[in-house]
Amino acid sequence: MTTLRLDFETRSPVDLRKAGTYVYAEHPDTDIWCAAFALGDEAPRLWIPGEPCPADVREHIESGGTVTAHNAAFERVIWRHIFTPRYGWPEPKLEQFRCTMAAALALSLPAGLDDLAGALGLAEKKDEAGYRKMIQMAKPRKRNDDGTFIWWDDAERLAGLYAYCMQDVIVEREVDKKLLPLRPSEQKLWFVDQRINDRGVYVDVNLCEAANDIADEMQKRLDRAMRQATGNEVRACTNSKQLTEWLNQQGVACDSVAKDHVERMLGRDDLAPNVREALLLRQQGSKTSTAKADALLNGKSADGRARGLTQFHAAGTGRWGGRRFQPQNLKRPDESTDIAQAITLIKSRNLDAMLMLYDDPMSIIGDCIRGMVTAAPGRILRAADFSNIEGRDLAWLAGEQWKLDAFAAFDRGDGEDLYKVTAGSILDKSAKDVSKLERQNIGKVSELALGYQGGVGAMMTMSKGKVPFHELYDMLAGKMPDHAEKAAEAYDQRGRGQGLSATGWQAAEIIKLAWREKHPRIVQFWRDAEDAAIDAIANPGGIYQAGKIRFRKTGSFLFMQLPSGRCLAYAYPSLADDVTPWGKSIKKVKFWGVDSLTKKWTRQDTYGGKLVENATQATARDKLADRLVWLDENGWDPVLHVHDEAVTETLPEFGSTEDLERIMSTMPAWAAGCPVAAAGWSEERYQK
Repeated sequence: MTTLRLDFETRSPVDLRKAGTYVYAEHPDTDIWCAAFALGDEAPRLWIPGEPCPADVREHIESGGTVTAHNAAFERVIWRHIFTPRYGWPEPKLEQFRCTMAAALALSLPAGLDDLAGALGLAEKKDEAGYRKMIQMAKPRKRNDDGTFIWWDDAERLAGLYAYCMQDVIVEREVDKKLLPLRPSEQKLWFVDQRINDRGVYVDVNLCEAANDIADEMQKRLDRAMRQATGNEVRACTNSKQLTEWLNQQGVACDSVAKDHVERMLGRDDLAPNVREALLLRQQGSKTSTAKADALLNGKSADGRARGLTQFHAAGTGRWGGRRFQPQNLKRPDESTDIAQAITLIKSRNLDAMLMLYDDPMSIIGDCIRGMVTAAPGRILRAADFSNIEGRDLAWLAGEQWKLDAFAAFDRGDGEDLYKVTAGSILDKSAKDVSKLERQNIGKVSELALGYQGGVGAMMTMSKGKVPFHELYDMLAGKMPDHAEKAAEAYDQRGRGQGLSATGWQAAEIIKLAWREKHPRIVQFWRDAEDAAIDAIANPGGIYQAGKIRFRKTGSFLFMQLPSGRCLAYAYPSLADDVTPWGKSIKKVKFWGVDSLTKKWTRQDTYGGKLVENATQATARDKLADRLVWLDENGWDPVLHVHDEAVTETLPEFGSTEDLERIMSTMPAWAAGCPVAAAGWSEERYQK
């Protein structure tokens, strides 16, 4: 099928990274330098402003032909706001667009075109010199006294930019030939994703601006207090260098005032009062950022909505990523905070009143970040969130039937909370008899930490160091002497650390061993998943089952097929001999992927628990995706989704919270047998 490949080079005074594509495209001074395009395998052609749309291209678009671009979301929005209204090109329908970046991400390949070409081993590469010209020419050279802009538009630079744009089309075409197209259900989901980003969310501008005003005033007061505490040696709480030097002068050895370093220093009992005050001020000053409010304001269009807040298939599992406002990592409000009262106080811009009611006004502003997103006038937000979806999906994928039965009983109202059920199974007692502390310290921590083959370290991370494991040791060792003996052996073999005492480490290890004993199918699932991946790599073309997932190596990828039919991809898989810290020889699964921390394309390794985590999170994602498509097709207008939650914006008379809960709990045929529940709400403001 012939496709039109197209790439724009644009210019604007707007910071694209801060404002996002929509605000960028809507600005009157944003314009197109040129476009390069090619129908099928023809040589790329160049278009510059003032030229007409070629007749064959117009016919292709108007007849419904596909249009392919890398990060097509950008080209699509530029086309809508500039290419069609300003230059007369016919606008393709959303369903005509195809995105090579989305196809690359679905294979867990790099998103950037140059990195992608390298990962695929292509001879064609981006024009590096042209890239530097593009970066320079994308911004104004300077501004005239009358406010107009002067651009970098000399003939040499323009020629370089034109060549760069045409080379991008060549690289995109070669990339596309190497990629697999999105499966039909994923292509449909991409269209839904684009519509959700087009809708955006309505912004409470007054609340955002008021939060900034409060933060500015708070910062000024903290800085004044810092100058007073340090005798004017440190001018601001954010001045790391001055504060570090001053602390050393006060006899406090210090090479950093990063958050964790400050916390450690505050734990000392020999600090002078002014030193302790300076450290506390530094701690408070680090909370005065209102970056999320700024992100909403910077990315807000003239109609009051911020758009383009989620990135399709940002993680290898297929889950979305947040952009700018980062809705995926919003602070969870303190349960004791009266959000409505706090918002009223913030909008009053009265910092003194806030200080009378709250010890930490900035933390309260953080609690209200969600409330900066609202329904548009005359509409309402309705949202529903899957309940413990990963715990349910893990048990379902592994076939841990007793746990599925427990979830189903809880959903019916005749079963206990699963954290209590888990704690009871470990402590060999009825879930009804599990105390609140046992639920939190044993049930909740083990459920969050151990499902993906985690151990003591994972428990420490999930508990944030707050669980007094050493206090649990006597009780646990007395109830489970066999596990206590194994925990002692493990401590001697590989423990000794992780911030715990010997008894604390061993108590956490006992919980781990007991959890695994009570979850034999999940433990077997880890082993089966790793064995299946190893067998698939060793025997290309063969299909190997583990629980409800299957592995197969085809070409340059190891594929994990999920119950939905979608596949996760691991590029250039291989096997390597390795030895565990306790001396056991093993085969390790290696593959190439984008490192989640460095964002670099690197060789990585994985294991059974990690493969199971990928499968579980991907399955949860597929359930959310299924529901988002249904909601979009049935008039619910989803405007946002966060982790396992769908947020819609409707007229108040359309549907209800109960309707949305029912819809979210309705699963596709491939998910039969997995109990799913959802909890919802309906409000004018976004909440948790």
